[in-house]
Amino acid sequence: MTGTGGGNDEPAEDVPAAGWRAAARDRRVWAILAVVAFLLVCCCSAAAGTLLALSAGLFSAG
Repeated sequence: MTGTGGGNDEPAEDVPAAGWRAAARDRRVWAILAVVAFLLVCCCSAAAGTLLALSAGLFSAG
């Protein structure tokens, strides 16, 4: 089989390829990424603060 059938992965001539460049131009993608990054930073800092408070309480109690 030489791959001349219709099972190729190339986009059609008139259909634009939806890739990373098209997604990077969209402001909604950047807004969603900013919200996700903000939530990740907040959750990680809250978890780190909780662990720090727990360890400080354990050390002061011992």
